[in-house]
This record gives sequence, C-alpha cells and structure tokens, in this order.
Amino acid sequence: MYRGQLEMLLRFFKSPEHIWHTEEKELDYLKERGCVWIEKVSRAKAEPPEKTVHRNREQGIQFISWEHTMYPKRLQGLADRPYGLFYKGSIPQEDKKAVAVVGARMCTKRGKEWAELFAEKICRAGGVVVSGAAYGIDGAAQWAALQSKGQSFGILGCGVDRCYPAGHKELYIRLQQSGGLISEYPPGTPPMPQNFPMRNRIISGLADFVVVIEARRKSGSLITADFAAEQGKYVMAVPGRPTDELSEGCNELIAQGAGVVLSVESLIETIFSDISCLKKKLSDDLILAPAEKLVYSSLGLCAKSLWELEACTVLSLSELSGCLLSLELKGLIKETKRGYYARKE
Repeated sequence: MYRGQLEMLLRFFKSPEHIWHTEEKELDYLKERGCVWIEKVSRAKAEPPEKTVHRNREQGIQFISWEHTMYPKRLQGLADRPYGLFYKGSIPQEDKKAVAVVGARMCTKRGKEWAELFAEKICRAGGVVVSGAAYGIDGAAQWAALQSKGQSFGILGCGVDRCYPAGHKELYIRLQQSGGLISEYPPGTPPMPQNFPMRNRIISGLADFVVVIEARRKSGSLITADFAAEQGKYVMAVPGRPTDELSEGCNELIAQGAGVVLSVESLIETIFSDISCLKKKLSDDLILAPAEKLVYSSLGLCAKSLWELEACTVLSLSELSGCLLSLELKGLIKETKRGYYARKE
C-alpha cells in the first residue's frame, strides 16, 4: 500500500531529501538485495521534479505536506495522518463545521432523500459536507450540498486526476468549483480496492461529526464510523427496522453507542449546539484570555485528548494545562476521563 511504502522509505532514508539525493548506484545495490519498492524511487527520479510540479499545476492539482501550515488541523493529531494531501479546488476551512455523510451505494429512495435533506440543512446552517463521492448516499449528499450553494469535499481512493466512479464526471467537476477533491494518493493512482478502507480514515478525520444513513452489516461506512470513534469524533446513525438489511449496520452502530438521528431538526441541533453554547457562555460576562478562547474553540461536545489539543492549539503542555484548569473552574468544560476534555452542555 502507498502509505506502507512511504513509511518504509522514510525509515530507511530518514527524509524525503535523502531519498531524492541518493545516488543511482546505491539504489541498484538495494534492488539487488530484493528491495523491490526501490524501483519506484528510480522511476520517480527519472523525471525532474520541476516537470512533475508543472504537470500537476496544469491539471489544477496542488499538494501540501503534513509540515505545511495549511495542512488540516483536524488531521494533525492523528497517529496515522497522511504524509501529504493532493487536492483540486480547496480543503475544508477550520472555522466551519464539517460533517461526513456516508452510507450505502445501493441505497433506497428514502435513504437518498434523507441524505439530500441532511446535506442541505447542514450547509444552510453554515457547515460543509465531507464524503467519498461514491454512488448512492455519498453522491446524493454531495449534490444536495452543492445545489444549496454550500461546499462539499470528496475524499478519493485514487489520484485526484482520476474521476471515480466514472458516472460522477459532473460531480467531479462541480466539487472542484465549490469545495474540493482530496487524496493522499499521487496523481495517476488507479482506484484499487485496498485504497478505500484507508481513505475512510481521512473522511472521518476531516469531519467533526459522522452521520451514517443506510449501511449493511459489512458496509464500508462502518469502517468510516470505526475510524471516527477511534479519532474521538461523534458518530450518529439513522435507525431502521431490524429486518431491513440496509439498516443492520446503522442499528449495530446505535447499539454500540452512536447517536440516534430521529429528525433533521435533532441532527442540526446536535451538530451546531456547541456553537450556540459558545455564544451563550461567552456572553455571560466571562472574561477569557486569548489562549483560553483558543482552547475552548478547539473543544466540542465530543471529548478530545490532551495530546490532540496540544497538536491543534500549538500551546505548550504547561500553557494548555493551565487553560484547561481555568476553563474547568469557570464551568465551561469538563474532564470526561483522565486526560480527555469536552465542553459542558
């Protein structure tokens, strides 16, 4: 897999610069000893980097590494964050609620209507929709977001120069204009099956909330939900009849503790409640220092760990601990378990 190969290269060469400046005879030495992945380094070095950059720019493809200031803060704290992102269009802004809407490809008409309604209301409330640009629930939600003059971001399991699925050519173009197409895989990468499960961690990673609409028991949407739970994101699911195959996955998520979506109103209230809570709390004559405001704005109703907060606020551990204690004493946040913090409802 692409990420595994990158990790192997960086473990061996220590840095991207070292990889590029390694002499060909050293690469040949490694190839002779069975390092088959070295062949890719040789092929990449055959083309001047300026030519690669120029070709990508001609196609509207941009790249940011995890060290770049524009790299999404939502991904920075993840243990398996992508080393870099290729994208067309833009990447989600940090100051807007990002909601992943995912579900079955072979969805029902009712499921499609739910996806469209949820996406429309999310965008009209000021949020953005993140999904996988697939047929079914994903595509329905993303089309509805665009049609409501909102933004949507498609996370791909192939290069951003590839339109997949092929039937979503128009959606592929529209997402670049009102949102973006994002992938950790370099241009030219085909949509291989093994790419998609790992792609799902970026869908959940870029989102503040994950909503699952119609999913079978072994649906890829459940992989997204699992990643979301590991990342500390709040997962919600639309319930269904126990005998309905397309509801088995959603019902299973709810049984495991996911939030239940009973109406579009309850969904919007859950997603945007912390924003109204912030406005209310800060209007009650509470004076917060700039660092305290930064920490408070980084928290939601779903708990975040100390190291996640350290990564997204860029405060020192002592500064962060002081801010958390102050906010806790002011009744704005709570420690849900040792080292994990969330806003009070």
